[in-house]
Amino acid sequence: MFLPRLLALTALTLTLATASDLGRPCGLKIAPCSGDMTCVPNKPSCTNTNTCLGTCQFTNTYQSCGGHRVNPVICKKDEVCLDDPRTPESCGQACDKPGICLPAKEVQCAGFVGKSCPQGLFCYDVPNDGCDPKNWGADCAGICV
Repeated sequence: MFLPRLLALTALTLTLATASDLGRPCGLKIAPCSGDMTCVPNKPSCTNTNTCLGTCQFTNTYQSCGGHRVNPVICKKDEVCLDDPRTPESCGQACDKPGICLPAKEVQCAGFVGKSCPQGLFCYDVPNDGCDPKNWGADCAGICV
C-alpha cells in the first residue's frame, strides 16, 4: 500500500515541477519537453522538431474562460471555469487571468489512495486547497487534466 502512494506522490511532484517548462525552447534534439507537454514547432512549415526550433506547450488544450475581457467566454453546460492547475505559480482569475473550462465532475488523482489518471490525462495539484506537495503534503489530492 505504501508503494502506490509513493509512486502517485512522485508523479504529482514531477508534474508540478514541469509547469516552468511552458514556453521553454525545444527541438533540434535539445532537452525534450516534460511528459505533459509537446514540442510545438515555431514555424508552421516544420513537421519534424528534430530539425527546427519549437516551444513546449501543454499537450491537452482546454477552452479559455473568465478573466478580465470585454466578452468573457462561458463554459459549456457540463463544465466549470477554474484556475488552470497546470500553472500553480499564477494568481489565476483572482488577478484577471483567464481560467480553463474543465468537466464539472472532475477526476481526482494522487492523495492518500494513490489513484492514477486515465490515459492521456496528467495529475496536477489542486490549487488553494491548503495542501502543498512541495511542503511535505504527502497526501495531497490532485486533479486529472
